[in-house]
Amino acid sequence: MYLFTSEVVAPGHPDKCADIIADTIVDTLIIGDSKSRVASEVFVAGKHVVIGGEVTSHTQMSQEDYTQLVKDALIKIGYDGNKHFTHEECLYPEDVEVQVLLNEQSPDINQGVDQEDGETGAGDQGIMFGYADCETKNYMPSAITYARLLMEKVYEYAKANPHELGVDIKTQVTMDYGVKDNFESCQPQKIHTIVVSAPCVASMNIETVRELIQGLIDDAGLPSELYNKDDCIIHINPTGKYVSHSPLHDSGLTGRKLIVDSFGGYAPIGGGAQSSKDYTKVDRSGLYAARYIAKHIVASGL
Repeated sequence: MYLFTSEVVAPGHPDKCADIIADTIVDTLIIGDSKSRVASEVFVAGKHVVIGGEVTSHTQMSQEDYTQLVKDALIKIGYDGNKHFTHEECLYPEDVEVQVLLNEQSPDINQGVDQEDGETGAGDQGIMFGYADCETKNYMPSAITYARLLMEKVYEYAKANPHELGVDIKTQVTMDYGVKDNFESCQPQKIHTIVVSAPCVASMNIETVRELIQGLIDDAGLPSELYNKDDCIIHINPTGKYVSHSPLHDSGLTGRKLIVDSFGGYAPIGGGAQSSKDYTKVDRSGLYAARYIAKHIVASGL
């Protein structure tokens, strides 16, 4: 055996909640002012959301605006006051308290970004890696591709069926390449292990939850040449109980899921988060450009 594992988390995971709130701030400010410079950080813990960082923008945002933005983002994620979970089991947007600690971007940095000749400079230095391979049709590694496929399947079901599942979901897939040569030549042999953790309402027993999620796994569209249910180790809510969830029970922070947001551990990463930043931050634009180049190199067969 030669195994490689990648994980993916749903938008309802606390770290992704922080990322999504931060990116919603970026989008809102840029929609109002295309030259907005944004590097925000978001910390979610319990019923508290703390927004910090640097913002320079002509878009006017009050404390009330930021509070509503946070609540709207949480509702869109799936924390929409689902009465099937109690206020003690799951975060309700109406209970959230928002603290805003934003400063303007340093003029010393800004003079290198908005240059007198009209050119736009980078807001910082950094290293970025682009990666692509031929394991899947989207030129991404198989483990993270199939982990994401499973996450999206379970997450979509959870949003459509809040009387059964919550949205704080994690998936993990282990690929078996057989030998190292197959790994290096992008030839996975089979899906070795699948792990899915999804919160369920207290009234559901674990057998019902596992049967439900097993059905979602089987219906997710995993390639039949790689997935054989009878020859795959499958763990569904392995602790046996997963009811309490959301940032109410696990803190979240912007930029803490960089491997999930990139290549699943198959390639190096620069270490800077892409979420929360405008396009002048090379942690974001540089990564996108590097991935674009890598993908086209592989797609061209070079």
